[in-house]
Amino acid sequence: MKSISYDYINIGEQQDNAFIFIHGWQGNKDSFKTISKLLSVNNYRFYFPEGPYLVADNEKKRSWAIQLGNNNWDTDLSRSLFLDFLEEVVFKKFQPENVYIMGFSQGAAVCFNFILSLKYKFGGIFPVAGFSKINSIEIHMNQYSTPILIGHGKDDDVIDVSESEKVYKQINRVCNNAELHVFNGKHKIGLSYLNKVKNFLSINN
Repeated sequence: MKSISYDYINIGEQQDNAFIFIHGWQGNKDSFKTISKLLSVNNYRFYFPEGPYLVADNEKKRSWAIQLGNNNWDTDLSRSLFLDFLEEVVFKKFQPENVYIMGFSQGAAVCFNFILSLKYKFGGIFPVAGFSKINSIEIHMNQYSTPILIGHGKDDDVIDVSESEKVYKQINRVCNNAELHVFNGKHKIGLSYLNKVKNFLSINN
């Protein structure tokens, strides 16, 4: 059976929490591994899964969605494999409330359009420089209190900051657990945003 390929990095002697990083379009499991050092948190296992779809048949360029034509995208395989990854790998060692998920760009869309729909209450969800192709975001009732910290560069020239602003408003129509941080910069993960994530992890663990 096909499964998601991933790497992980252990920080500290005992891993009490898990942090999953979901890469963007054309990324892979080696993208943003420096996140584990930049966050400077202890006793975490950092997981780096990679999308199951190849971009231009290149093993190093991955995607969480495949284009079917006419701007239609299929994510069924990603959804199935990512849920298996959570339930058969991550949740075998960590309780969902001790699992934190960050997604960049397309990875943020995975957070918005898939992770929030799951029945599990996570410790926190951190979508950055993202978007949603779905007009009405599905949020499982068990996640109405899951903290969501959205980040976006105000000068992003790939995905306009208005995309995160739109999603932020959609989420807060359902529950008031989301915060939007707009930072200086373009299509990246800003240091001020990372500091907010770091502070959140320090306070809650």
